[in-house]
Amino acid sequence: MMVTEVVTTIAAQPRELQSGAVKLRDRARLLWVDAQPKTRTAVQMGALLAVVFIAYSYSLTTLLQLGDLNTPLAYVSLVPLIALILAAVNSRPKPAEPSIHDRQTDYIIGVPLMTAALWVNLFLPNKLSAMFWVWRIDLLSLPFFVAGAVAVIFGVRVLWRQKIAVAFLFLAWPYPYTSVLLGVLNAFTTATLFAVNKVLRVVHVATPIGSADNAVFTVVHHGHPFNLSVISACSGVNSVVGFLLVGVAFAAVIRGPLMLKVTWLVAGMLLLWVFNLGRLILVFWAGRQYGEHFAIGVLHPFIGLLLFALGVGIMLLCMRPLGLRIEGIDRRSLAAAVAAAPVPQDAGGRSRKHMPVPRIYVAVLLVLVFGIIIGFGDDGLQSYNLVADVSGSPKVISYIDQPVTPLGWTSHYEATFGWAAPLFGEGSIWNRYELYPSVGSDLPARVPLVADVIDSPDLSTFEAFGVEQCYQFHGYSLTGVSQVSLTGGITGQAMSYTSQQYGSWSIVYWILPVKSGSSTVYERVVLYVQNMHGLIAQTTGVTQAAMQSGSGNSQQFVETQNRNFLVAFAREMITAQADTSAPVLAKQASA
Repeated sequence: MMVTEVVTTIAAQPRELQSGAVKLRDRARLLWVDAQPKTRTAVQMGALLAVVFIAYSYSLTTLLQLGDLNTPLAYVSLVPLIALILAAVNSRPKPAEPSIHDRQTDYIIGVPLMTAALWVNLFLPNKLSAMFWVWRIDLLSLPFFVAGAVAVIFGVRVLWRQKIAVAFLFLAWPYPYTSVLLGVLNAFTTATLFAVNKVLRVVHVATPIGSADNAVFTVVHHGHPFNLSVISACSGVNSVVGFLLVGVAFAAVIRGPLMLKVTWLVAGMLLLWVFNLGRLILVFWAGRQYGEHFAIGVLHPFIGLLLFALGVGIMLLCMRPLGLRIEGIDRRSLAAAVAAAPVPQDAGGRSRKHMPVPRIYVAVLLVLVFGIIIGFGDDGLQSYNLVADVSGSPKVISYIDQPVTPLGWTSHYEATFGWAAPLFGEGSIWNRYELYPSVGSDLPARVPLVADVIDSPDLSTFEAFGVEQCYQFHGYSLTGVSQVSLTGGITGQAMSYTSQQYGSWSIVYWILPVKSGSSTVYERVVLYVQNMHGLIAQTTGVTQAAMQSGSGNSQQFVETQNRNFLVAFAREMITAQADTSAPVLAKQASA
């Protein structure tokens, strides 16, 4: 009898646990249903912001760091904040919203969008190598994840309502700015310098000293001269880009003819450029009156932000005279839309207010899982900091401009192949170097290595004339072709090839964006070693035993070990390039 009672008690425990879980679920669901609409919205918004931060914490941090850089991308860091403001402006329902009240539709739209962002952040870094960060693809995927999360947490109706705010996040992608601005930056700077020189003929607060680019000016304070330079970042392009971002946001929520909006936007950019011109003259005047420290250390850091805010304020005041007004909501139309909305009933037949998201806990849990997985990949993007800054601009100097090697190795220039210029573009360079080991190296070797370094302004030429394709075209036999992880987020390729004419070689190559003078070029480095010499590194008892064990092909073993050595060498070589690429301090302050 006692055994039967024990068995019955044990069997009843799972049912009690299940019943308790059901009660807890129903209680949580009832708590959500009975909550005030403002409370539900606050919970949903808090969950959305938390998940986005979990998924893109490092990317968003680097975006904020752009605000501290003296580059045209400084105001791009404001994009997430402006997107939040747009979302708040468009928070109320509109009569013309699509009549979608199906949670299946929310998931059908939201989950693929988040899946696309997940795929981009987990798989593209290995495929694109350092170019993933140079192009800042992580920030390009941000709007897709946000759109999917909004669809799942709030519903498709809210996603449609917030389409402008979500689409505005695409403006946080730095690559379009860098690719377009680089083409017009010199012309913009030239126009600013021309205007500054014209003003200085009337206002004698500084004197141009006739430098190569006419960008250096002498200011005299109580008989003590000092130089100030007007660099490209000081030309006003920062303020123009900043107003473009703010102006596009306002243009999305103001009412009026399209041509008036465009006119207002162009006028605002012109006004900000004129204000920057006045800022430069003001800095020169302050330097003349109060010295270099006051002009650069006190006035310069905040006067630009002050004039930017003033310019935006003036353009906002000009809206109404131009016939533009902030978009409002017709209260009667809104009330009619709310009255026409379906009023579902609960299990007891009692009508209740329509809830677009009746099961918030499942929705948040799903989005959180996506956010955590993407967050792991996003956190790994910190490795790119070795070779590129937060804007994606390369840090590393071209190997051709500054040959470096790992500790204990020396580089010797061998030849330049001029015939390859038609293959890799005008201005491309192909140099060959021999790398020799010496005593005290971290990577001791018995034979030298060969490095073929090609710098090209056109990245696509390396795809058109790839290493594998070249060897296959010439009939070489390839073995051990594999992708290898180097350092700084760079992905390389390792392989061995054999030909009747040149014998057996092992190679590792990679492609890296580098600085060459004031330009960015793309550098492919191919490391070679001949396998006929045996193992590159000094042989040890372990490697000798492995070769003599007869458990595998000794030639294959040599090729594998040599490729491993080249991978280790490549990692130290890239690190050495990065370590010698410290920024050079300017000789004079910039205005």
